[in-house]
Amino acid sequence: MYMVRSLSMTNWLCNHGFQILKVEDSEKDARFKVFLFEDTAALHNTMAQFSKNKGV
Repeated sequence: MYMVRSLSMTNWLCNHGFQILKVEDSEKDARFKVFLFEDTAALHNTMAQFSKNKGV
């Protein structure tokens, strides 16, 4: 499982076909959520594209 804390990253991943496996309260601050995805090479590659496209 790979934990994502950023809502914009979560939206990016979902828009690129990844499914949220689980949503939990953040251990750091219960007001926030963390999103769990299957930890794959494709997930990491898509996350790397997020930062490249963010400036576009």
